[in-house]
Amino acid sequence: MSFCQDVKKELCKLEEKKEQCEKARLYGMLSFSRSFPEEAQVFATENKFVAEHFAQSLAGMMGTFVTIHSDPRRLKENVPMYAVLIEDPHQREFLCEYFSISSTALNPEFTESPRCLAAFLRGLFLLSGSVTNPEKEYHLELVAPNRMLAEEVFLLAQGMGIRFKMTKRKHSEILYLKESEQIEDFLTLIGSSKFALQLMDIKVMKDVRNKVNRVTNCETANLDKTVSASSAQVQDIRYIEAHAGLSYLDDDLRELAELRLENPELSLRELSELLTTPLSRSGVNHRLKRISVAADKLRQKADK
Repeated sequence: MSFCQDVKKELCKLEEKKEQCEKARLYGMLSFSRSFPEEAQVFATENKFVAEHFAQSLAGMMGTFVTIHSDPRRLKENVPMYAVLIEDPHQREFLCEYFSISSTALNPEFTESPRCLAAFLRGLFLLSGSVTNPEKEYHLELVAPNRMLAEEVFLLAQGMGIRFKMTKRKHSEILYLKESEQIEDFLTLIGSSKFALQLMDIKVMKDVRNKVNRVTNCETANLDKTVSASSAQVQDIRYIEAHAGLSYLDDDLRELAELRLENPELSLRELSELLTTPLSRSGVNHRLKRISVAADKLRQKADK
C-alpha cells in the first residue's frame, strides 16, 4: 500500500465527535464529485477503505443505499478501481437538496466552525486528494471539479493557515502544496497527525543525509586538493634533490622537505606537528612555497 493510501486508511478510522462534522465530511466528498447528482457514480477510487467508509457513513447518517462495484479496468497492475454508486435518483436528489450542493458555491453551513471545516477538508482529501511519498518528494494536491469551488477552498484553507497554490491540469483545477511544513500542517489539520510526524521524521533524516553528503563531498574535495598540492611539492623536492641535493636548501626548509618526502599523504597541519619547532598551517605553506621557488630557480638555470 502506498503512502497516500496509508494516510487515507488512517483517516477513515477517525470518528467525528459531532454529527455536524460527520455531515461536513460527507458534504466535502459529495461537493467535489464530478458526476453527482446527475449520475449514479459518485466517485471511483483504488482505495477500498475510502469506498467502504463513504458507503457506511452515508448509510448510517442519511439512510442512503450505496453500492460498490469493483471495476475491471485497472490503474496499475493488480490494483482494481472501486466505483461508488448511489443508483436511486430520488436519493441523489434528496442528498443534493439536503446539502445544498452547487457547482458554483459551497454551503457555509458545513464550513463555518474550525472543526467542521477540518472535517470538510478531510472529505475533500479522501475523495480527490493525493500525497506523494515524502521519501521521493513533497507534494500534496486536491483536484477540484471547477475553478469556482477551487477558489472557495483556497480561501477557506488560507484562513486556517494553509497556503495552497493553484494550477490547471486538463479539465481539472488543482490545489497543491510543495512545502513540507505546509503538508505537515494540512495533514495535522485533517486528522492525520501520525503521518504528519512521519513526514517530519523523514525530512529530518533527509536533511541529515544531505548534510553528511555535503560534508563528505567537502572532505573529498579538500583531500583531492591536499593530494594534488602534495604531489607538486614532492616533484619540486625530488628535482632539487636530484640536481643540487637537499643541502641546497636552508636548514628550516630542508627539514620540511625531508618530512614531505617521507609523508606525502599528510596535510599541512599534520606536517607542522612533526617539525622540531611546530609552525602554523600558513607557516608551513609559506616554507613549501619557498621550496617551490628554489626548484623553479634550478629549472631556469638548467634551461639556460
